[in-house]
Amino acid sequence: MKKNYGLTNTEMQIMEKFWEENKRFSYRELSEYMNGTLDKKWKKQTLSTYLTNLQKMGLIEVDDSGKNYIYYATCTKEEVVQKWTRKLVKISFNNSIFNFVSAFTGGQKLTREEAEELKELFRSEDK
Repeated sequence: MKKNYGLTNTEMQIMEKFWEENKRFSYRELSEYMNGTLDKKWKKQTLSTYLTNLQKMGLIEVDDSGKNYIYYATCTKEEVVQKWTRKLVKISFNNSIFNFVSAFTGGQKLTREEAEELKELFRSEDK
């Protein structure tokens, strides 16, 4: 089930490794992380399937020019969250920020400070 910004828990665990360390990883390093640190006890094909799926989603790429495959993230966590949020607003709130904010606040009024912060945010979008 896709719970975390459109990712499964396992996909999120893999991506968190890329995002937290902000570096490239060999297949072996990723396998050691998943099987050792996270105690997954996976066969080789399981990790390969997850990595292939993440590639299809455009979240990682692989450099296969050398002896070993080297995997790296193609986007930041913030970019994934932003893309997922925009999709959520489009699908669930008829592409309306107003409807989204109304649902988020439960129909309650924003404080003056919150309203000013939102106004400032929207002003910066216009620039």
